[in-house]
Amino acid sequence: MERNVQARLDSLTGLRFFAAWMVVVHHFANFGALPYIWRYQGFGATGVTFFFVLSGFVLTWSFVPSDTPPRFYWRRLARIWPLHAVTTLLALPVFYSMRDVPYDWTAIGLSFVLLHAWIPTVSTYFAGNPASWTLSCELFFYAIHPFVVRRAVAVSLRLLALATVAVVVAIFVVARWSPVWFSPRWYGWLLYISPLFRVGEFLIGIALAVALKRGFRIPIGVIPAALLVGLWFHVEYQLSGQYFPAFAQVLTAQATYVVLPLLYALLIAAAAQLDLRGRQSWLRSRPLVLLGQWSYALYLIHATIIYALIEWVGVRPYSAVNVVWFALVSALAIGCSALLYTLIEHPLEQRLRSWQRRWLAGRAARRPEAVAGSAAGGS
Repeated sequence: MERNVQARLDSLTGLRFFAAWMVVVHHFANFGALPYIWRYQGFGATGVTFFFVLSGFVLTWSFVPSDTPPRFYWRRLARIWPLHAVTTLLALPVFYSMRDVPYDWTAIGLSFVLLHAWIPTVSTYFAGNPASWTLSCELFFYAIHPFVVRRAVAVSLRLLALATVAVVVAIFVVARWSPVWFSPRWYGWLLYISPLFRVGEFLIGIALAVALKRGFRIPIGVIPAALLVGLWFHVEYQLSGQYFPAFAQVLTAQATYVVLPLLYALLIAAAAQLDLRGRQSWLRSRPLVLLGQWSYALYLIHATIIYALIEWVGVRPYSAVNVVWFALVSALAIGCSALLYTLIEHPLEQRLRSWQRRWLAGRAARRPEAVAGSAAGGS
């Protein structure tokens, strides 16, 4: 058990790149449709769902009972905020000046402190760097994780399974009935942006990590799990066609809020099991691990590149040449993400973490003196 808990899951790092690349495919559709797969480019947005499930999984996998919320919060701040701030500054000229959009400094300020996803207004939750709305959700997830994880690891697997079923049911109920309860503006924000709704995906990741730590395994590999995700994309596309009744189209769209988090959890579990069993994994190859390490920067910079290209070149008509454009955009975005990781993300994270380590070491060094002083005063 202890060996598994401490095991490195590098296959998940490699898998992160593909999730980030899916989002690139999704946003590239605003510049140009890709031949043969244009019908499915919109599904790239679900890479965010993968990241939310993965976030709950990874944070729970690395959890140790001796950790404290303040230490955890500082590490997460060191991980996400410096690069967020830099990429937001890079995004502002593209999404405001180049597009002749007035600067809304209140919304931009909320984006810098990652509170903008809580405001159900498009100009606010997409303020600054539009991709950063997911970080606003993550900040909420980080806030609750130290408290949720301690309860999750303390309950039985049966109770954990029941709690997970309750979360899944709640996701479906909200997805099913929010169009009835709320106006389009509100349920559009709720089902896609709202941290309160997206937290269900994070909780599924937590439950999955606890289950794997306790020896639960799934009888499926990475490729079959990935094919199931692709199959669901195809089914959802087909059922949304004009030949199917409206209720089937609506029900399928609502079911995807439940189906995809579970399918992505299946994929994450399959990849993690490769590492736990010590089996060979192409996801652990050095190039893919590097790409996975750059994936956070790739996620935050790619939309800025694509929308700058739209302003310079214009929207491309449907053409096979768009494949070449996509290859160029992907190469440029990956190159920029490598630079951002090497020059900003990694060194600043390490520096902020080192400050925490020095502070903790200093506090530990002062503690015996305080105890000694207290004892002397008492005598």
